Amino acid sequence: MRVDLERLRTNVEATSEKLRGDDSAGHVRPRVVTRLIENVNARSDFVQYDKAFSFECDESEGRAGTGRAPSPLRYFLSGLAFCQQVWYAKGAALAGCEIEELEIDVVTYMDMRGEHLIDGIPPNPQWIVIEADVTTPGTDAQVLAMVDEANARCPVYNLVAKAVPIYERIHHNGEVIRDTVPDGIEP
Repeated sequence: MRVDLERLRTNVEATSEKLRGDDSAGHVRPRVVTRLIENVNARSDFVQYDKAFSFECDESEGRAGTGRAPSPLRYFLSGLAFCQQVWYAKGAALAGCEIEELEIDVVTYMDMRGEHLIDGIPPNPQWIVIEADVTTPGTDAQVLAMVDEANARCPVYNLVAKAVPIYERIHHNGEVIRDTVPDGIEP
């Protein structure tokens, strides 16, 4: 795996400097459009980087779908994981932490009775665990600095953290160096 730390660090610093000089330069309005195809199968179409993108969601047959595409919840979890990946890489550059391998596993818990308005159970996920496996010659302190930079900067992480608790288990070269997962929650 190749992570160009200098390129990422320079990009973050240059973007920050640009935004300090012109706050309007940072105003963005991401948008997607979805269309229902059949039953619970939908497609999202949008243009980004002057390219057209399209992807579908669906539910399992047991939830009135066909199972042709991932569920919306999987896209939500992937969005969180992808945003963390981006900011872990940039955080690594800011912390001077060379990355050899980085895997992020995101898991949540929800009780489907909530979606069906049974027993007053909330319909939303109740917690999220982010488990990261980082292989690096860097120090524990550098890995944790990378994670802290990502958590402070990732827009999706910060949005989700306002809604549900996010816990972390961070592995550095196979050893757990941070574990905020409470007893009773096992991802």
